[in-house]
Amino acid sequence: MANARSFIGELKRRNVLRACAFYAAAAWALAQGVSQLSPAFGLPDWTTRWFVIACIIGFPFWTAFAWFYEWTPHGLKRESEVERDQSITRSTGRKLNFWIIGALAVAVVLLLTNSLVWHKGAGFQPADAAFNPPADSIVVLPFANLSDDPGQKYFSNGITEELTGALGQNTGLAVIAWDTASRFADSKQTPAEIGKALNVAHILDGTIQREGDTVRVSVELVDSVTGRELWSEHYDDSFKNIFAVQDRISAAIAQALKVKFAGMQAAPTLNPQAHELYLKGLASMARFTAAGAQAAQDYFQQTLKLDSNYADAWAGLAHSYLQLSEVSTLPLKEALPRTRAAAEKALSLDSRNVNAFVALGLADANDNRIAEAKTEFERALAIDPSNAGAHMNFGLVLPLKQALVQEQEAARLDPDDTLAQNNLAVLYQDLGDWPQMVAALQALNKLSPHEIDAAFGFALAYTQMKRGEDAVKAFDLVQPATALDKQLVDAGRLTYQALLQPSLRPEALAALDTLRHVDLSPFAQSDLLQLYLALGEKDTALQMLTGNCTANPIGCSDLKVNPVFAPLRGDLRFERLSKQYATLTSQ
Repeated sequence: MANARSFIGELKRRNVLRACAFYAAAAWALAQGVSQLSPAFGLPDWTTRWFVIACIIGFPFWTAFAWFYEWTPHGLKRESEVERDQSITRSTGRKLNFWIIGALAVAVVLLLTNSLVWHKGAGFQPADAAFNPPADSIVVLPFANLSDDPGQKYFSNGITEELTGALGQNTGLAVIAWDTASRFADSKQTPAEIGKALNVAHILDGTIQREGDTVRVSVELVDSVTGRELWSEHYDDSFKNIFAVQDRISAAIAQALKVKFAGMQAAPTLNPQAHELYLKGLASMARFTAAGAQAAQDYFQQTLKLDSNYADAWAGLAHSYLQLSEVSTLPLKEALPRTRAAAEKALSLDSRNVNAFVALGLADANDNRIAEAKTEFERALAIDPSNAGAHMNFGLVLPLKQALVQEQEAARLDPDDTLAQNNLAVLYQDLGDWPQMVAALQALNKLSPHEIDAAFGFALAYTQMKRGEDAVKAFDLVQPATALDKQLVDAGRLTYQALLQPSLRPEALAALDTLRHVDLSPFAQSDLLQLYLALGEKDTALQMLTGNCTANPIGCSDLKVNPVFAPLRGDLRFERLSKQYATLTSQ
């Protein structure tokens, strides 16, 4: 007992107990600080965990250090070397008391403020506010393909995409679009991490195993906030009954989340082979290339040979014509009547076919039939309020401020869609909100650094913000994927350099004139037009604009409000174009 008392007394005399208390308080405060700052610096979630482990490992070393060493007026010395008249253990003890109180105060303040954390787009906020997703939100992750054939991936993805569409017709649910959800295929992230990334409350995950005509679908619904499984089930059925399985899954989820169930009216097709060809068409469309669009069209046409009453296949065919006009040489004037015919056929077979309404709306918008286009998009959204594409395209035919609401909703439902971010940037441009335009372009650039259009948008915004040097540097932010893209980016950089150094203007114009005689996409044509306007070449810009509007009428719908065209206003040639194509207004 005496030895124990003597040991405790020695611990006190050497301030070891105070040093340990300070270490614990400081580690607690620092751990909370690391937890709050990690998101702001993009550090992984395990950073705090390993910091705490490191503190625990370091504790015995700190204790030994406090036992053997003491701070003296002559510096840090081993305790055995310190003469008693030099010892300042009492003074050091009082200082340690203050340090302990200070560390505890910091830790308590952080605890009482509920641990402020970094929330993208909103800065530091309480942790609860950083992840408080809408209760009605859900994402359907790509179901894992458990079949022996890896080539069946299109099948599992197709079934998941169809299920996403079916759930979207439940008006009580906000369903993340398939394009965004598909990026989480084979993800190792936890439900909480995915939930935070997409700001959704619920995650539907599962597997699909197909053996011949037999299909097993296993699904689970998880609360992304708590990580708790809300519901799970597996279904064994034949491939021809896959639509009934999807319907049962959708009904079970609606019941689990206590929302109104929107069931299928009837199976879209009774022909399993037709359904499989249709799924292959969807997979081909997702590539968004000329070859992919052509392959999709072929698959949809094969589908319709097997089942001419398959409305979804008709709608897919309609969209394939539109996509071909964007990514291939198919003229829009040839694509539009084919699109309209296929979409109308789909609606004659299924009056609630959302994709057909969207295709018809796009055809009407490109034909400058704005009232009809609005009606088509409104009908699509009445059936499927979670359809990001319908929101995004609806924004193309609305006044700017109303359009902004639709594009923001599209970006919320499909945050990884580069087109949604691009549309947001264009809207902010037309509204003259340059900082917000830059923010949308930053999101676009992060999603797809190969999209060179972002560089031209950055350059325009920075020029309007009187940041000429940043306009030049904007072209270093993108990664051109082709030699032509690189040539465009180089010309853009040179053009904005010429605005700062007029001696470079002849060289910049020569670079633009070279590109003008190259077969460019509509987007590239718009970028080149912007450069001519930046250099004050109005006549050339007007000649190009006439051709652009003929090839892509909907791209000229903002002639009256787009500040890029401010130098052309008042010119009779421009005013004629504006009267013919401009449909967007600011209000």
